Amino acid sequence: MTVPPLAETLVALVESLQPPDSSGLEVERASLDIPLEGSVAATPAGAVFKASLPHTRWRSGFLPPVHVAHLDVVQKDQDDR
Repeated sequence: MTVPPLAETLVALVESLQPPDSSGLEVERASLDIPLEGSVAATPAGAVFKASLPHTRWRSGFLPPVHVAHLDVVQKDQDDR
């Protein structure tokens, strides 16, 4: 399994908050505490931090260390863009 860059993981998490268009709901704010398995990879462009959700939520001595990321997502007003 390839681990995506942290930016791709964060974009996927934010996109997962979007309710279906047919629901009539709108998310204005969300706060997430997310366990992430991270590593640094060397690329020709420089070091890249890669992170993904752990493959299991259970803790054991055989899994890589998991770090908890705190993410606050706030809807930006049209006027602020």
